[in-house]
Amino acid sequence: MAYVDPADTAGQFALPRMTSVVKALLVVNVALALPFLFLYDAVPFVAQVHNALALNAPMWRELAPWFPLWQVFTYGFLHSAHEPMHLLGNLIGLYFFGTWLESLLGPRRFLLIYGLGIVVPGVLQLLVALLFGQSLPVVGASGAVLLLVVAMATLRPQAMVIVLFIPVRLWLVATVYVGLDLFGLVRGAVGVAHLVHLAGAALGFALAKSGALWWDPWAAAAARKEARRQASAAEDEARLDQLLERIHKQGIGSLSDREREFLKRMSGRRSGGL
Repeated sequence: MAYVDPADTAGQFALPRMTSVVKALLVVNVALALPFLFLYDAVPFVAQVHNALALNAPMWRELAPWFPLWQVFTYGFLHSAHEPMHLLGNLIGLYFFGTWLESLLGPRRFLLIYGLGIVVPGVLQLLVALLFGQSLPVVGASGAVLLLVVAMATLRPQAMVIVLFIPVRLWLVATVYVGLDLFGLVRGAVGVAHLVHLAGAALGFALAKSGALWWDPWAAAAARKEARRQASAAEDEARLDQLLERIHKQGIGSLSDREREFLKRMSGRRSGGL
């Protein structure tokens, strides 16, 4: 698969440039997958670890109220121990669509969005499994990857990608992916977590359509902190003006010890700023 690089004004198809977070995610996914692919059937302990890290609804029932909360995150970094193509498919999707989206959002926002693409569909899948008694463990990054596909298709619906040597609009690629999962969910196909995929797709669409993709909680927190600092400084200045006015009218003896300490602190602050 290749796509028209958004930065390429000539409109040439190109492989995406590797980005930092996607590179790290690819390494983590491969590193976690290899032990299970080669040792799952040979070493019982490895299979037990895999089941403990997968999204395992029966384990939630058995361990209540000591719920294995880590599973709603760790399942997204595991893959089928018997189907290498499960891993390969997600790695390809992460590489092509993840690098594209990360180049638009930046590493910090992209990592947050990818994490949401794992946790939110995982929680939804877990709730459904607990309510309806499903017992099959769920693994894989497919929900997060489909979030990337649909988010990019929402942002760049007319972008062209090459699929099996055929140029295709990105909106059509996303539609086919979602349509296949809808068909699988309605048909009741087992062995694939269609609900996780569709939840990731819905989340990607909602985030891109609403503009929430661009929200940076760290920048927002810094802005709130700066706003509080400025408000506090303005209050201190207003209080200082009031005290100076009182000193002018009544003398410094009219001030309490607490007010004198405030004056001393403000004097030190202003001296330090010179």
